[in-house]
Amino acid sequence: MIRTIAALATVALLSSTAMAQETLPADAPPPPAGDITIDPAASVDSTPRSANMLTGFYATKAVIEICALEIEPDVLAGMEADRARLETSLSMDAATAGNAYTQVKADVEKTTPDCAEGSTDRISVDAVTAIYKSQIAAGTQTPGAAPADPATPAAPAEPATPAAPAAPAEPATPAQ
Repeated sequence: MIRTIAALATVALLSSTAMAQETLPADAPPPPAGDITIDPAASVDSTPRSANMLTGFYATKAVIEICALEIEPDVLAGMEADRARLETSLSMDAATAGNAYTQVKADVEKTTPDCAEGSTDRISVDAVTAIYKSQIAAGTQTPGAAPADPATPAAPAEPATPAAPAAPAEPATPAQ
């Protein structure tokens, strides 16, 4: 009896293996090797997202300055507030931020931005400023702008009446 079950199990295994091989396409890639190779010299981008955003702000600001573009003061105020917020989030002091902007501006100058209307550089600047213009048009406050209506000060609270002193506690009995 055991031999019959073993024979049936062997036939089942062999037939399922043969069927599995038939279903694989002939040009299937070979299975991956079991070895994993790690390249310690490979570069890994671990730059925080806020640093990438700040670099983009610096590049946009550089194109605005190089091309001498006219930007609305409210838009510039919103951009400057976001720039300051990003610099603060990266713990940059004024000197570090100034050096970083100088480096980004030098890189932008090397690429000789195209200041013509409709160029990719101008389209990029227009896309950034459009975000701030839409915030202004929607009535949302731009970061760093003063609030439209100052809040009315709250009325001073009335002093509370002092509570009655608590009854003295009974002395603890020493443990034995």
